[in-house]
Amino acid sequence: MARAPTFHGRITAALSCKIAVVNFCAPFSTTFSPGSVSPRSSDASTPFVAVSPEGSYRADGDGLQLYLQRPPGRVTTAGGVNDKVADGATINSTFVMLHGKVTYEMSAPRVAGVVTAAILIADQHDEIDVELVAGDPSHWQTNVYAPSPADKEPLWGVFGDVEDFPNKQASITATHKYTIDWTSERIIWSVDGHAVRTLTPDQTQKNGAWHYPSHPARIQLGIWDASSPQGTAEWAKGPIDWQRAPEEMVAVVHSVVVECP
Repeated sequence: MARAPTFHGRITAALSCKIAVVNFCAPFSTTFSPGSVSPRSSDASTPFVAVSPEGSYRADGDGLQLYLQRPPGRVTTAGGVNDKVADGATINSTFVMLHGKVTYEMSAPRVAGVVTAAILIADQHDEIDVELVAGDPSHWQTNVYAPSPADKEPLWGVFGDVEDFPNKQASITATHKYTIDWTSERIIWSVDGHAVRTLTPDQTQKNGAWHYPSHPARIQLGIWDASSPQGTAEWAKGPIDWQRAPEEMVAVVHSVVVECP
């Protein structure tokens, strides 16, 4: 059952002569009971609110189901992209955190061109990502994005990496626990309790600036069609072949747990 964090949270500050490091985090856990996700048109008083329309998701106490449905009408593929892109489910938390450990227990479909994402995203566009790319089901991907005024173009994927599962026979279609452990000094990504990647701020330097996430972020869960534009479709091993793909695909987030420093 979902338990919404208290919004005063837990705040600690460590001060030095140069920088103030602030942690804002409240312990939280959910298996997505009915009523834990509010429709996007509502005044959300629940832990999560839908960005996508009703019918694109379901919370039933045994996880959150995220649906991706075939676009209406004919879908034409040309030049490595589809002329229509399906609408998938997107769910946001109504609370934010600055540093903390988030574990997503989830499974994803295996249809090339589909991406399932469990990320932390800030209003300033910082991101810390876990992405399950269905066209490469034996791996999962990690990434950060934190724009800087020094950037001439968005640095999508510049700090991304492709990760192995400890069990080489594993797949994104099975249920795994993916963890983002975020502090001001490093981000550690883990799967099923095994750390696979550590990123420090100095590793995000480009264009004379750090690109390390540093703003309060909310949890975002989603499934999306990466069939356009061309670069995105290539990354996702797409576009989706709707002549072979199911009319509806589903990713399941069985639980989310937030732990605090």
